[in-house]
Amino acid sequence: MSRIVMRRRSRFSPRIVVFTAVIAGFAATGVSADTLAQPKDDSLERTAASYVQYREDVAAIEAMPFNNANVTREAHRRLGAHNPKALSNGWVAYAALVAADTPEFKEAIKDAMKKRKKRGMTGKDQLLSNIAQDPGFIRSMDGADEAVAAVLAMTASDGARITALGETFKAQAYAMQKTKWGKQRIAASQKRISEADAYSKKRATPGAPDLTRSSDGGVIAPSLASAATWGSDWGEQAPAGRMRQANAKAVMDRILNLAARYSTDTLNPKIVKVYATDRKSEQCLGMAKLTLNQCIAATRTPYEEAFCLGEHGLNDISTCTGWVGGTGS
Repeated sequence: MSRIVMRRRSRFSPRIVVFTAVIAGFAATGVSADTLAQPKDDSLERTAASYVQYREDVAAIEAMPFNNANVTREAHRRLGAHNPKALSNGWVAYAALVAADTPEFKEAIKDAMKKRKKRGMTGKDQLLSNIAQDPGFIRSMDGADEAVAAVLAMTASDGARITALGETFKAQAYAMQKTKWGKQRIAASQKRISEADAYSKKRATPGAPDLTRSSDGGVIAPSLASAATWGSDWGEQAPAGRMRQANAKAVMDRILNLAARYSTDTLNPKIVKVYATDRKSEQCLGMAKLTLNQCIAATRTPYEEAFCLGEHGLNDISTCTGWVGGTGS
């Protein structure tokens, strides 16, 4: 009788084998597994995407030459497509990512998480407890001043680039009066407004970016410069503002709290919904959109449309998002 030899089945599944190979690959290239991070929740990035999409629209409009009426039509479709609440929330969320990407802030969070257990709480637990009890606590931490400075610098530089395009549109409005196409009659204003609304509804909702996030000592950083158009250096160089206005510090506290939650990987959609808000900017942006529509309603030519877009589709936006840093209304 022939002898049957049974092979022992490997206790390693294909999935485990692949994972082991990946880790081995990281080791061979000198990349530590701790340097790669994927947050459990990406709602902060998805919220911030609405603001980054506005920046992308500004960049796309900048690249268009003023030589035909399609320039103002495309600019109106893009600039008129943004929801004031989504844009306001997106700015706060993006500011939080800028703060979380600040080296000094990351080190401060890392140090806080290293603290020894106290009353049964880990360093992370103690940090989150302090934040929950006092929203202003985070501003007293080492690295907070640098994070605030980074947010204010981004706000000022973004505003400078947006305003520069706004002033260009207003200047072109006068230059276009000397051209035949700039003075030609265009479609009825209500049709153009409806067209912009339809464009907004058809447009895909921006998703989370493909960021090369990093982790050091359990502290997650978004590495914003790793994704096109997400870097905090998108704007033009401008003097950073200061938090002069009432409630500016309250908004900054929400920004830093979101940053700390992101860094410690303790975010969820509910927290983002509550903290990523700025009622003043939201109301300002809502008024800007209403004023833009009213201005467009009174236009009959491309040069008139260009002025409306420059003043209300661009300049007003930089004012509404810049107030925290003292550069807006």
